[in-house]
Amino acid sequence: MDRITKFTANNNCIKAEKKEEKLIINNCWNDSSIRFEFSNDEDLAYLDNIVLPNELFAIFHKAANKYEFIFLPLSEEYKRSFEYIFCGQTYKLYYGPPTKECKELASHVFLNDTADINERAYGMLRYSQYYAEDGSNQEPLFPTNFFIEGDFSIIPLEKQIDFFRHVNFMMSYYDRQSPRILIFNEAEENISDIKIPCRSYNETFPTIINSKLFDTTLLELMEAARGTGSYRLKYIFYFQVLEYCSYYYIENSLKRKITNIIKTPDILNSDKYSNRIIEIYSEYFRSNKDDKRMERLLLDLCTYEDIKYELKINSKYFIQDLCFDGGFSVKNLFKDDAEIDAPPQNILSTIRKNIDSIRNVLVHARESRENSEIKPTSKNAQLLKPYLFLLRRIAETVIIKFE
Repeated sequence: MDRITKFTANNNCIKAEKKEEKLIINNCWNDSSIRFEFSNDEDLAYLDNIVLPNELFAIFHKAANKYEFIFLPLSEEYKRSFEYIFCGQTYKLYYGPPTKECKELASHVFLNDTADINERAYGMLRYSQYYAEDGSNQEPLFPTNFFIEGDFSIIPLEKQIDFFRHVNFMMSYYDRQSPRILIFNEAEENISDIKIPCRSYNETFPTIINSKLFDTTLLELMEAARGTGSYRLKYIFYFQVLEYCSYYYIENSLKRKITNIIKTPDILNSDKYSNRIIEIYSEYFRSNKDDKRMERLLLDLCTYEDIKYELKINSKYFIQDLCFDGGFSVKNLFKDDAEIDAPPQNILSTIRKNIDSIRNVLVHARESRENSEIKPTSKNAQLLKPYLFLLRRIAETVIIKFE
């Protein structure tokens, strides 16, 4: 372990252990998907001056004041170099072949059996395969990394990340095909206890399903929600189901009421029907705001029993206020678990308001009245899940009952 004392000091997330004739290092970049294995007689002095930042897929060379962002063996050679002025400081940016440190790490990388293949693991695996084959691939490839050199001591880490976002933006502005710097948003708390609700957990999957014809637009929205990996987009697609249904539900309700009056046999012999039509239209215009339409839809087509299981399985996140990165918060729905079984009378209305407020912040990026936002962080993606699952169940219920 003495061989990596400096490396350990520079990277406090790593977990090193000796196993038989090997030194095994896990959790580099705070990433459990990959590990590095070294034999006991290898010289590891090249590790002394490198940092593997948790937020990046990169190597920071301390002595050289240089970031090396790990890309891939690319199908075309990038030779671009340029200068970038950030906060009054000039930095040199360029593409180039991987350093010795990167090559050595790639040559010693292994995937952990239980880990998912993420972008870091994929990148290191590609380099590992490339160097194992000694570059003798069937098609010509160019091992390429991206470098930024300059004085980083004057910029705190969070500002450095901001700098790299600027670089990504400007490189894409001038070159749509430009490789990008990978930036990882780390979750700030462990919220892996969020469960995915499923009707068949508590009920037997039916042996016969009797289905009516559903609106194709609604099915397309549900497919779009399922197909995207973004929880923000999923949420917006599910919400659009409710927007679509609430509009046509109120419109169809108006048509039915007017049609029923027109069909009355004595409509030509009485003024009372004209007064009734006026009342119907007055009621329609009072309820024609978006929030009123949606609340009417939910109260008519969705019952508390339809969504109770979604609330119970992740009850922890509905009996406390949810505070998102960016300052936006959602008030709790219940005081405790017991109240989920005996909810307040206006619970559907409260749920609708919370769902609506989350959607407004996701769409508009900021809640103007509270000057708050839901930042696109991993923590927020996790915190969004309980309401995402609840909204999905509401959307499904509405589709099934919507005419």
